[in-house]
This record gives sequence, C-alpha cells and structure tokens, in this order.
Amino acid sequence: MKLSVVNFWDGAFDGDFFDYFFRRCFADLSYTNKPHKADLVVTSVFGGTKTNPDKTLCFIGENIRPNHSKYAHSLSFDYDTYGGKNHRLPLWFARLAWDGFEQKPRRARSNNHGFESLIPIKPLLQKRKLDLTLKKEFCAMIAGKAEGLRLNLFTSISQHKQVHGYGNMFGKPLRKSKFDVLPEYKFCLCPENSIYSGYTTEKLLDAYAGGTVPVYSGELGTDHDFNRNAFLNYYNTQDVEELVQSIKKYDEDDIEYHEIYQEPLLLKEPKLDDAIDFVRSIIK
Repeated sequence: MKLSVVNFWDGAFDGDFFDYFFRRCFADLSYTNKPHKADLVVTSVFGGTKTNPDKTLCFIGENIRPNHSKYAHSLSFDYDTYGGKNHRLPLWFARLAWDGFEQKPRRARSNNHGFESLIPIKPLLQKRKLDLTLKKEFCAMIAGKAEGLRLNLFTSISQHKQVHGYGNMFGKPLRKSKFDVLPEYKFCLCPENSIYSGYTTEKLLDAYAGGTVPVYSGELGTDHDFNRNAFLNYYNTQDVEELVQSIKKYDEDDIEYHEIYQEPLLLKEPKLDDAIDFVRSIIK
C-alpha cells in the first residue's frame, strides 16, 4: 500500500497521529513522494499541489468545508457525510494517547503548538480530584492570533480579575508545554478562533487536561462526546456579562468550583474504528 502526502504542514506524518492512523488502516503501508505512483494520496489545505481526485483523500483540520471536486473523499469536522464522501474525524483526536501510539517530539516552532504530551483517554472519562492549594492563580489564556472574540472575552473577564496571557497574541511566546503552566490556574480561557457546528480543536481538551476549568467558546452541534457540565461555554448564551458572572460564581465559591471541576470531560470513549473502516472502503 503506497501512500503519498501533499499540502500538509511541515513535519506531518513523521511519527505523528496521522502516520499512526494510516498505519492502522493499512498494515503494509509505505510512503512515496510521487503522487502519480501512489495507491492513495492524502492531501490537506496548506498548499496548491494538484492530484488525481479519484484517488485523493483530504484531511481538513481547519474550519473549511470539503470540496469534493478536488478529491473523492474527506476526513473533517463536518457531520454531513455528503453522500458517503466524508467522515467525521475531529482534530482533537490527534491529541489522545491511543493504544500503541507514541508520538515523536516535534521541533520547536514559531507558534505555541507541539510541546504537550499525549493525553490519556481513561482519565477524561472519570471524575477529577481537586487540590485547591495548587490553584494559586485565577485564569490563563494561551493563544497565537488576536482574534476579535478572544480579545473581547479576555478584556471582559479581566475586569473581574486579571487573566494572564501567554503566546504570540500577547508577545509572550510559550516555548514549553501548556501543562507546565496551567495546573496552578483555576480557569483557562480557550475559545475557538472561528465558529461552526462541530468545529472543536485541541483547545477545550488541552485546557481540561491541564487541570483547569475551561472557559470555552464553540458550537458543539450534535457532538455528544463532551460533557457540557465540565466547562463554561460562552456560545451557549453569547452574553459576555452572563459569562463573567458565571466565572465569578465559581471563582468565589469553593463548593461550586469543586462541582464543575470534578466533572469528566468525555461521556463516552472515542473510537477510531469507523474512520479506519471508511478509509479502507475507499481502496476497496
């Protein structure tokens, strides 16, 4: 089984989740840098290399809809199968410690990604234990781009207590794991950079795994994997004053904070089986 990879970010398929995933799909997998000689071409949205649509599968981790005039099949955030051409495989799956997956360390980059260890799945399904003595700080935000909603939420919440900003957005690049910073904070402000039904990246997962209560903004759609009692979601009301009052309540009441903190993030164990079957069916 020969696989060719085009239009991905630098370092993709080098011992990462995608390499792991496609090796689970095909036990005899090998790579070729010549798409015309591949059995399957996997493309993404970060370049302009054109390939034969009939044997091309696109993975989309961004808030972009599949364009099946350029490729026959896709893996994306979308719930719609587009007549059997698309399967939902959200990007946050790449942050999980799947059985047999040992991700290679990534090179340091100009953004804030790639320094975190993989997140074990089992603890995400269980209640968390809280040690309030570790929570010496109020709220952190780690972000790269200064998107409008992020700025508004940061400013509004800081009127209650100052949110500590990390990352390129604040001129404070974080060249280490978020998990080295977040455990001392009670909350993590982690809104998505854009909104679409089901578009959920690593932000919510990392904030929770970092030992905080996530203050999120995203449209979870019909996704019932996440326990919505485990975090605050601005998108539910789209009222920043109401969000600030909710944060204030949990911040000032240790019992209330414990109640939300202990909630598991996932309601059911995520699986890759259906996505693997989908990719195998393309070859068949």
